[in-house]
Amino acid sequence: MRIPSANGWGLFLLGATLALGFVVASNGIGKALVAMRQDQGIKVKGTASEDIGSTLGSWSGSIKAKAPTMEAAYQELAGEVAKLRAFVVERKFAPTEIELSSIGTNEIYATDKDGRRTNVVEAYELCQSMTVESPRVADVETLSREVTQLLLEGVAIQSGSPSFQNQDIESIKLRLLEKATQNGYQRAQTLAAGSGGRVGKLLSASQGVFQIVPRGSTDVSDYGNNDTSAIEKSAKAVVTLEFAVER
Repeated sequence: MRIPSANGWGLFLLGATLALGFVVASNGIGKALVAMRQDQGIKVKGTASEDIGSTLGSWSGSIKAKAPTMEAAYQELAGEVAKLRAFVVERKFAPTEIELSSIGTNEIYATDKDGRRTNVVEAYELCQSMTVESPRVADVETLSREVTQLLLEGVAIQSGSPSFQNQDIESIKLRLLEKATQNGYQRAQTLAAGSGGRVGKLLSASQGVFQIVPRGSTDVSDYGNNDTSAIEKSAKAVVTLEFAVER
């Protein structure tokens, strides 16, 4: 048997060390790849929706009166507001559901022959608003339509559009977020199973925009909708989830 020279032993030891280092490094890389595959995330969106109704309705209308003197304008306004209040009370709205605003005043100045405004007050115009707020949402909607009948009595009423809201939105939102999360987890399970894996730990979760739209509407907004025009609505929640995939 030939004994390696000193130089030969040096080369042999160097080769053995490199080979051993390669094996160890390969093993480490393999473990890292396995860990990376296990921690590789799968991102899904979960959605949930629920039909909801409004629990509070609100309507506002305003009345204007104009007369040559402040006193006369006030008397005219008071009479017309009394007619509006009687109209509202006749429809069984409680006094606690009716609120009057403060009276706004405006001085109307006369103009000269050239159409320029003078310092002479020609008339006074007063304005007052009434707001009706009630859980009887259907009656609020009816009031907003029927109150213009006062025009036939000479009452200068301007009727606004009613608004409707649900006062239990926070609990509805929490319920839908839970359902949306469950929906997202189910989607992740389907995708993971299709690739021969299984869903692991949750890596991240974020809430998307919360939408409240008229029932049957497909409108969406990047900032979220909060419809107040419809009595019957739909609430929609979206979440984005990322899970680890185990193989």
